[in-house]
Amino acid sequence: MFTPRKCGVKYEPPTLVVYYEVNLSGKIRKRSMPLRKLSKDSSISEVVNDLKESSKHAKYLENISAKQLENLLTRIQNNMEGIDTLPFLNPSTKNTDHDEDLNKLDDYELDKRKADMDKDFEKNRLRPGDDGFVYDKEVDFTAGKMESGWDDEDEYSDPDF
Repeated sequence: MFTPRKCGVKYEPPTLVVYYEVNLSGKIRKRSMPLRKLSKDSSISEVVNDLKESSKHAKYLENISAKQLENLLTRIQNNMEGIDTLPFLNPSTKNTDHDEDLNKLDDYELDKRKADMDKDFEKNRLRPGDDGFVYDKEVDFTAGKMESGWDDEDEYSDPDF
């Protein structure tokens, strides 16, 4: 009859979205199921049971586990409470290209890169009381000094400047 392929959510308005394959024709279809009964205080398991027993939606959800549906509805409920439910990048898939031009990224990708940088910063940050913390650390950078030529003393300098 129907084989579910993908399952997701839409936060505004709260909606469960299922992509399924019609077994007879092999076509992929999309079904949106508005979650009118879901609120911040709703019981997730009751909403899942109502969906699975609904005359309209039951045949599309019969092959999707209640656990997966509960997880998706919990994401919507967390979003209603203002809790960010987007997963961060897995550290193994993190972009480590230091030559990447961040000015060319869209806002979403830029925010992901910044969140990764913040995580790395917090991981490596030393605070008072940590091993290796030095209050007034001085570092001499003269060893790698390069002559640039633009700040030489012997060049003419404008006295009015």
